[in-house]
Amino acid sequence: MSGAWPESIGIVGAGAMGSAFAEGLAAHGPDARFLVSDVLPASARALARSVGGAPVALDKAAACDLVCVAVKPGDADEALTELSGHIGSESIVLSMAAGVTLERMRSALPDAPLVRTMPNLAVRHGTGIIAWVHDGLDLDRARDIAHALGALGTALELPESQFGAATALAGSGPGFAAYVAEGLEDGGVAAGLSRSQARELVLAVLAGTTSLLDGGGDPAALRERVSSPGGTTLAGLGVLDRAGVRDRLSDAVLAAARRADEL
Repeated sequence: MSGAWPESIGIVGAGAMGSAFAEGLAAHGPDARFLVSDVLPASARALARSVGGAPVALDKAAACDLVCVAVKPGDADEALTELSGHIGSESIVLSMAAGVTLERMRSALPDAPLVRTMPNLAVRHGTGIIAWVHDGLDLDRARDIAHALGALGTALELPESQFGAATALAGSGPGFAAYVAEGLEDGGVAAGLSRSQARELVLAVLAGTTSLLDGGGDPAALRERVSSPGGTTLAGLGVLDRAGVRDRLSDAVLAAARRADEL
């Protein structure tokens, strides 16, 4: 990382994603001061307390080294326009609003260096996924951004044309995985476990599977490795194959990607 950048981080929008992003940066990222602005003062105060920062008016957050815009997609154009008169001469604007392109950001902020991201809520714990692309950053600042985002989990720089697909996996993927976890838990209960026992086992299964796949493991190879001929895994996989579950999961990702491109 070049120097001690950023010394200050402005958070515009203290909702679920803005809070997760700020708390992840505070816990795992650069040593910076946080200034939080939100249309709901109580939300700004709560997040500021959580990250050891201060609730401020929009113009103060906009003057920070890194200005993180975490508003709903429908509010993004208005928020960016409001920021335009207050952005500091050295500020970098980072958006995490789904579907808001660099072109839309640039129309409101013609001179500022821009970063578009697609994070998920796991950034709070430093285990998130963040797709990102930039416009107008020099090499040192691009490295700084990569370093800061890398502290939040897996940061993947992608061309903007692939953001719909990244949104489907990074943003919606936890929901799909949780849906699968619900089904596994329900199956455990139906087989005779208590709800708490089934949940404990499902969480352990998910964590263990992640560790086995960590480092680029092939899911198909892992599935084959645990599928003994005539065994329990193949009995269950047969049910899933007959129902076309893998194809339906793939369809879910494609539907989410199409919706992300429509936003």
